[in-house]
Amino acid sequence: MARIAEAAAVNKQLLFHYFHSKAGLHGAVAELVAGRSVIPTPPGKTPAERLRPLIDELVRTARDHGALLSDAWRSQATKIVAAIVEDGQRSGHFRDDVDPDTISELVVNASVGAATMGAVAQRAGASSSRFAGSLAQVIIDYASWR
Repeated sequence: MARIAEAAAVNKQLLFHYFHSKAGLHGAVAELVAGRSVIPTPPGKTPAERLRPLIDELVRTARDHGALLSDAWRSQATKIVAAIVEDGQRSGHFRDDVDPDTISELVVNASVGAATMGAVAQRAGASSSRFAGSLAQVIIDYASWR
């Protein structure tokens, strides 16, 4: 808290007054990041065309914001991925035996996990796009009819 107060050029007690604790400050920052990290519904005709840019966005957001992503952001991301998978099942693009909730959890956790573990965080730019592209391809190949 002392380093944060110094960087913000405020008194440390002022931070405690407004946020009450380190956890309170972290929660406020996470809420702010979540508000700025709205996940757009991706355009595209097929589920695969919608999943690719969505996964790229999730990986990029996880790389840029990492541990500051809130549970609400993760919940929103999993719902969007699950909805695309369900739409793919209804339209016949994806298999009926694929569990949309499991796929969505896998996508979000892989995105956040790669950034958290440094696989994407240390190699920004093209490498995070390559990771996102590979993740999308694995998901699409698994969910598609063979």
